[in-house]
Formats: sequence, structure tokens, C-alpha cells
Amino acid sequence: MKTEQIRPAATWRLSSPPRKLLCDSCLGSSLGICRPLDDQRLAQLLAMGGRRRWSKREFMYRTDEPARTVYKITKGIVAESRTLDDGRRQIIGIRTVGDLCGYPEHRGRYLFCAEALTEVEACAFDGEKFVAFIGRDIDLACALAEDVSDRLRRATRNLTVIGQLKSTERVAHFLVEIHELYVSRHICTHPLTLHLTRQEIADYLGLTLETVSRSFSRLRDMRLIALVGGDAVAILDEDRLSHIAKV
Repeated sequence: MKTEQIRPAATWRLSSPPRKLLCDSCLGSSLGICRPLDDQRLAQLLAMGGRRRWSKREFMYRTDEPARTVYKITKGIVAESRTLDDGRRQIIGIRTVGDLCGYPEHRGRYLFCAEALTEVEACAFDGEKFVAFIGRDIDLACALAEDVSDRLRRATRNLTVIGQLKSTERVAHFLVEIHELYVSRHICTHPLTLHLTRQEIADYLGLTLETVSRSFSRLRDMRLIALVGGDAVAILDEDRLSHIAKV
């Protein structure tokens, strides 16, 4: 009698679940240059570098250093600035979740310093690979052009603020600007934590420390804001504050 050889049952392999991207839990994936990208292209972008972290008040990079890396903020708040030889400083912009830092550069060098006002996390992209990727992806190129256009719009607005508004109007405009920025990035505004010292606000608005302090006191006396601790305010009348800020 011939014995039939019994073969082992076939082994079934369950397909592994789709790999989750770090972007899945990142608010910044729906903002700025990442907004038009699908998962495949987001993964390609992530492959150009990795995550970086900075402590509060640590510099991400300094003016005129080789611009080897482009950063997209995923957590925290950053101030970009330039400093003159005599120590005077102009804060150029406040960046937060979804914003790029280190781009555009000039002749391979960073245009500004970038200082972490809070603990900061960012995706770090190799500069050369990032530029090459832009050349291959029309959606990313359009998103980047939109980002640069928005920076130009904000810079033009801030130039008008510094050139034409009075000191109290400038401080009011600053508070409205920060409030709008936080709301757009789902950052708490009750109270509105500024993360900048009075001197840094002066450096942003082209004013002196004393003038900024007087302007905050004036807005408080007008019952438009309440001062909360050393670096936060509560906006009590948003409409009147916006009117004074010429928004």
C-alpha cells in the first residue's frame, strides 16, 4: 500500500499594515510646503534629513554661516534676525509650526540668525537635495513660491508698520499679528504668551525698550489688554485693538 506523503499546510502571510509617517501626527503636514504632498512625496522629503531639536534660547543657525540645511518647524517658535556691527538688532520675522527657516539663502549663506524662543523641533532637509526635489515636483515648487510670496507680503506690511505707525499703534499691531498667527496654527491665545522680552519686541518694531513699555501701559490703561506675568497679555477688546493697530 502506497503511503501518501502529507504536505504541510500552506503558510499564509498577513500583509503588514501601512507604515505610519511622522507627518501623520504633525500639524505642519497640512501647512506650507507639505500641504500639497501625498504620503509618498512626504516620505521622500523626510528621507532628505531627519528631526532636530533645540532648547529655549539656542541658535539654530547664524547669519553668513554656510546654508547647508533647510528647516520646517514642527513645534515651537523661532525669531529670525540680523545684528549690526555695533550690536543693534532687527528681528525680521516670527516663525512657528509650518514655517520654513533657512530659506531663501544668499550665495550659499544664511541671510539671518534663527533663535529658538521656546523649545523647538523641526524637520531638517539637506539643502542641495531640497532644491533638486523642488525642480522635480511642481506642487512643491508652487507651495514654496506661495510661501516666499507670503513672506514678502508680511515684510512689506511690517515695513509700513515701522515706517508709518506711531509707537502705541505698532505695539497694538504686533499683538494683533501674534494673535492671528497663533490662531492660524492652533496655539493657545488665552492668555497670549509672547515669548519675547520687551527689548525683543522693541527690536522687532524699531522702537526703544522704554517706548515699548510705555505703549503696553497705555494699552492697559485703555482697557484693551491686561498684562499677565512678564511675557503674556489678555486681549480684552479685540475690535478696538485692531482699530488702533490699523488692521
